[in-house]
Amino acid sequence: MNWRVIYSYLLYTWGGLHRYFGNQNMMSGEYERAVHYFGRAYELNPRFTYARLQRAILLGRELQRYDESLAEFDAVLVEEPGNGAALVNKALVLQVNGRYREALNSLEIYLQLPDQDEYRMEANRIAGQLRAIIAELDEEN
Repeated sequence: MNWRVIYSYLLYTWGGLHRYFGNQNMMSGEYERAVHYFGRAYELNPRFTYARLQRAILLGRELQRYDESLAEFDAVLVEEPGNGAALVNKALVLQVNGRYREALNSLEIYLQLPDQDEYRMEANRIAGQLRAIIAELDEEN
């Protein structure tokens, strides 16, 4: 294992610590530091897509930097098209932004994956809600 891989995991761990402090203290500055370290970890080790995924989640969920978050999710999905966590979290960011059809599309792609994980039940529930919202919006137009 080369030094870049080891150092990227250390940076990721440091980012995780900042995320933890942010969660405990509700301090956006800690989330910003976590985003920085997750990004650095990925820069050093471009195969470390999990660090990029965590960066995308924090950008969207904690910092409300939705465009950046979506760009990161899309980049993860280019590298790993079947990344369930990226598909589900991307759908959540799209939903928060009122982009219901795109959110439903992301969830439907996820639900077609052969490997199912802990997100399946929640993804089904959200997809049902999105279908109802879309149907209601279609009726209004």
